[in-house]
Amino acid sequence: VNSTIKKKGKVLLPVLGVGRAQEILLILEKLMRNKRIPELIVYLDGMVWDVNAIHTAYPEFLNSNVRKRIFHADSNPFLKECFKQVGSKKERDKVIEDEGSCIIMATSGMLVGGSSVEYLRRLADNPKNSLIFNCYQAGGTLGRRVQSGEKEFVVKSGQKQELVPIKLRV
Repeated sequence: VNSTIKKKGKVLLPVLGVGRAQEILLILEKLMRNKRIPELIVYLDGMVWDVNAIHTAYPEFLNSNVRKRIFHADSNPFLKECFKQVGSKKERDKVIEDEGSCIIMATSGMLVGGSSVEYLRRLADNPKNSLIFNCYQAGGTLGRRVQSGEKEFVVKSGQKQELVPIKLRV
């Protein structure tokens, strides 16, 4: 994350929307709070935002450390100002086109659909950007192929096919 931010790039974290995404959010929030990474916007695309709402509504089911922060320190890590919802294609385009660095958490974690594939398609050709895998990449998925060193991939849109070079750091 730090090396990507120094290059003024964007970090893409394809995530599983339930469980893993919330773990990553807790890690990112702690890293920012402890000044290990700079404070920056973390965009949440896909069902991550909706699952966070469930965690916020039922904190008694979270681990004791998170529960204590929410109930006793009035500090819900899922509601930090740095976490912003991406709710439309127009908002997604703005995140991609904006000049500044950011972290983008998008579903699906294995790049088999969802908004993460669109982000990868649009960010892959810039070596300033990074892709960080944080979950298992099953055989046959785009995630596994990229993880294994594939240098380009094909995106199909209707009748069109687009060959996308992978220049970002994986």
